[in-house]
Amino acid sequence: MDIKDQTIQVIDKIKDIVGVGSKTLIGMDIGQSAIKFAEVSFNGKEYKLESYSHVRLPEAAIIEDEINKEEEIIAAIEEAFKAGKFGSKNVNIGIAGPNTVARKLQLAGGDDEEIEDQVIWEAEQYLPFSIDDCNVDHYVMGENEGGGIDVMIAAARKDVLMNFKSIVEKAGLKVKVADLSQLALCNIFELSMGDRLLEESMGTWIVLDIGAQKTELLIYKKGMPTFLKELNVGGGMITEEIQRQLGVNYNEAEDLKVTGDEQGNLPEEILEIMDDVVEAIFSEIKKTIDFYVSSTSDENFTGCTITGGSSLIPGLVEGLQALLSVEVEVMNPFDVMGYDTKYSEEEINDIAFKGATVLGLALRRLG
Repeated sequence: MDIKDQTIQVIDKIKDIVGVGSKTLIGMDIGQSAIKFAEVSFNGKEYKLESYSHVRLPEAAIIEDEINKEEEIIAAIEEAFKAGKFGSKNVNIGIAGPNTVARKLQLAGGDDEEIEDQVIWEAEQYLPFSIDDCNVDHYVMGENEGGGIDVMIAAARKDVLMNFKSIVEKAGLKVKVADLSQLALCNIFELSMGDRLLEESMGTWIVLDIGAQKTELLIYKKGMPTFLKELNVGGGMITEEIQRQLGVNYNEAEDLKVTGDEQGNLPEEILEIMDDVVEAIFSEIKKTIDFYVSSTSDENFTGCTITGGSSLIPGLVEGLQALLSVEVEVMNPFDVMGYDTKYSEEEINDIAFKGATVLGLALRRLG
């Protein structure tokens, strides 16, 4: 490290200590298929997308939180950050996967210290890993009908968190905050729905983020997330099946899935693979919704909102409507969020589908 780099680090540390400098956090979503960044400004009235970028990751770079291709991931982070020309190096990274937990708890209440003790005790009962091995945070959501309080807890294994933090910092960025991706999805859902959530405050919403390797399922009721589940199904299963059945490589399979043959038509065998995978996705969603209904007796859903790159799979919306017996709509944050004029309408539509989680991460502010 040269003198210039050392000086910059010292200045940054001083800024952190005295609380000056940019309050903006760049949202950073480290997915299994791509690195995404977003910078969102807020002028007191409206949120605005200032910059967005994404770079695809090589196949199997990350598998279930396991970093397999560190150098390629660092290179992708550097490329995506450079492309976005962002105004800050402070990032809020999204953490998801089997080594994270988000859960709503009902506690007796009390002062801050008593609530903290209750959170730790309850978390020990529900976490699939030792509480000593994870970071736990909580947010008091308000009083419940039983006279106690509703609390959302979020936990992530320390080693997984530190591995991702390390790889981001090796790319020259500073991790200021780590949020659970599920809760970032909730943030962007609330923003996108706006006044409709107030008008339908007693309603129960199903929110689905259907990605490449996983689907985030969120039940939102009475102004808060009440049930969160990560499903190990996604549109990437289509690519894998195309590879397996047609004997092509990953890039060829992705191209066949998106563009089809030379005339732009999807061959019959590709359509059959899509149908099989969609049925598998539907099966997991239905199983999870049935579990929620059986454990809560809450079966009157107001509607379903979907997002994610795989929500573009042909017939998905219609199939979900038949499966869930509710109206299904595609989330579009840009119904309420502005964006820089450097982005075309086509680009914004693509970001609306594929960037919901990273936009939710970018809503966070320092301080």
